[in-house]
Formats: sequence, C-alpha cells, structure tokens
Amino acid sequence: MTNATKTLALIFASTLALALATSWSWSTASSAAFQEQLLAVDTSAVQAVHIERSSRPSIRLAQTDSGWRVSPGDTSATYPAGTRAVDRLLGAVPSLEVSAVATRQPDKHPRYGVDSTGTTVTMLGDGGEALGTLIVGRTRVRRPQSGSGGPSQNRLRQRRRRGTPVTYVRPPDRPDVYSIEQSLRSVTARTVEDWRDKTIWGLARSDIRRIDLRYPADSSFTMRRVAASDTAAAPDAWVSAGDTLSQTGVSSMLRVLASPRADGFAESTAPDDFGKAQYEVRLHLTDGSRRSIRLRPAPDAQQYLAVADGLPYVVELQSGSWDRSVLRGRSALVESR
Repeated sequence: MTNATKTLALIFASTLALALATSWSWSTASSAAFQEQLLAVDTSAVQAVHIERSSRPSIRLAQTDSGWRVSPGDTSATYPAGTRAVDRLLGAVPSLEVSAVATRQPDKHPRYGVDSTGTTVTMLGDGGEALGTLIVGRTRVRRPQSGSGGPSQNRLRQRRRRGTPVTYVRPPDRPDVYSIEQSLRSVTARTVEDWRDKTIWGLARSDIRRIDLRYPADSSFTMRRVAASDTAAAPDAWVSAGDTLSQTGVSSMLRVLASPRADGFAESTAPDDFGKAQYEVRLHLTDGSRRSIRLRPAPDAQQYLAVADGLPYVVELQSGSWDRSVLRGRSALVESR
C-alpha cells in the first residue's frame, strides 16, 4: 500500500468516525427532546403569563387575590379573566409532548413561523422571573398519506391520524423546531375580550323559585315553581296565573338564566348611561335574594345590550338566543292541552 493510499484511508476513517459521532450526538439530543417536556414548569408557581405577538397587541394574564385578570400588554386596563380559559392554558402548554423534530436549521425558522413572526408565551413567577418560554409558530392540518409501505409505516400512519392539527414550536434558546399534534390557537388567537370572564352569574337551577318578566305594554307576567303533589320523585312544575307551563320551555329558560354568559362587551357604554330598558328579568331565589338583568336592543338589532346586578360593565347578548329561550310571551309557555 502506497503512502498516498494510506493517507486517503486515514482521511476516510476519520471522516466516518466524525459522521458517526455527529449522528450519535443528534440522535441523543433527539431522544432527550422526546423524553422531556418542552416547557417543564410547575404551574402552581405561575403568577402571570405574557403572550407576545408580532402582528397583534400583547396580552398579560396575572393572578391576584380575587382571581386571574387579563389586560393588554401596556396594562392600561384590567378585567376579570375566564377561569376555564386560564386553566386550559396552564394545563395545555406545560404538558406539550413532542411528536417529531421538524428541523434543526435556523434558516428554516420562518418557514415554520417560529421566528420573530411567532407568538411567544412566557410564564412568570412571583417575582416576575421567567419560569419558561416557548415560541409557537404555524399550525397545519395533516393531509391523508397515500402509497403503500411496510407494517411499521402503516402503524405510524395509523397513529398520525388524518385531519390532526400539527403545530410547530421552538424553545427560544434552541435552534430545534418541534411539531406537536395539537392546535394552540386557543392561546395564540385570543384577544383581550376573548380572555375576559363572560359569566354574568352562576346559580343552581333548583334555587330559582320565581321569575318576573317585565315586557313592554301589558305583556309582563310572573311564573312560579310549585312542588309536585303526586309524588316526591316527580319534577317540580311551573305555573303562571293558574296555568301550568311547558316543562320543555321552562327548562330552556332556566338553562340560560341560571348561568347567563355575555357574548361581548359594550365598552363605549357605562352602566350609569345605559338608559331605559325594554325588558327586565328578575329571579327570586330560595334564600330570599334576587338577581335581575335589564336589556334593550343594540343599534344593529342583532344583539341586546344588558346590565345586571353587580356587573360593572354593559354586556352584549345575542338577541336570537335570548328571544328563543328567555324573552317569550306567556302564551308560548303555557302547556298545550
């Protein structure tokens, strides 16, 4: 073997060893990524969440003595935040599991939306320190795969179901982009209004004993719950002026009135400037307390503006839903014989 041949053989062996070492290193990093959470955060320590978006205003969620509150990034105003929405955020983001490594090349970050155009979600502790940060990029829906393959490929296709949303994410301190089989639009696409608590009040339906409905002209009426007389197992009946009311109609009304929710907020109108209501619904409860909500048509006629006891702002309600379920005339509720 000539010296030149020996030199080439040595170069080849060195190159092969380097390639194997690099491959082993990447494989180890990939395995580690699949074994650990992307955002390993103790949610009990989270006191605030900052959501920063390139094309839309940033949002801040903060925990207070009275519960979670939401505000624009500049904290110009704060509002009670919806508890369920915050719970879903804290339950979903820290528990994300990697499905695959999409790329390790920084120049491909724009392709997956995990560059400056992505949404950065940062969880903060009691002192404002960052507990964990994740950049959320684009979401796509997996298309059906065609072609034949071996048993292992078929099993992989079965696991990766058709129509599954795939979102690309990246920790800011790593170049690696990971895919997760989940949509995070409930986090990235929400506005401040979407995060706000839309619950007007929450009651048990069984606690509502009487409902006064004040309508224009002479169409107002009152309906009362009366205990069933034939058997204790029978449901209570509702009556109005001696007439028994339809159980289906009353049930639909109680479903809305026990836990009414706003569809939006009329920021330009203060409760003190609400004006004259066209409708009023007053609930009388078993403990002697009352709840009332007053409504009037909004200018677009597709919604009602409403104010309720103890609510510090005017809310918007979909008129179609309330017309069908609550604001019905007495004759529409009387049980047909």
